[in-house]
Amino acid sequence: MLDYPGPDAESIRGQWKAFEQMKTEGLVDTLAVSNFNAKQLDAILTMGEDVTKPAVNQLPFSVAYHPPGLLEYNKERGVLVQSWSPLSRVLTNPTIRPVLESIGSNHGMSPAQVGLRWILESGAGFCTQSKSKKHFEENLKVFDFELSTEEMNQLTKLA
Repeated sequence: MLDYPGPDAESIRGQWKAFEQMKTEGLVDTLAVSNFNAKQLDAILTMGEDVTKPAVNQLPFSVAYHPPGLLEYNKERGVLVQSWSPLSRVLTNPTIRPVLESIGSNHGMSPAQVGLRWILESGAGFCTQSKSKKHFEENLKVFDFELSTEEMNQLTKLA
């Protein structure tokens, strides 16, 4: 994963060529980027027909932070958004947490599960980390329920 793009298109292309070389040599299977905006993604995607498209653009994306257009510019380019730190600024937010708790109680789920499920239903993926086995297992149980359109809209308006 190319984390944080270079300062300009030329340096991004140079970095990406090095990543593609690693893929050619069999050192990695998949290439991805992190924290790339549309212009920076385009620096890679306009390198030619044979360029390896990033599979993922890992970005901050959550109920608390989801800038307009973020999912769209990645989707238009065929790149999946993966949220890093998806519960940051969510579970401790005094405005957001009660809404997550209320929605969670309707589904028998925790506030964290609701926040993660919102990410999935928005069209992104996520990666989490936990020192707690209980939290890790809870994070995996987000495929057992769906949020209603009303709940999705309610959560989307929180940012």
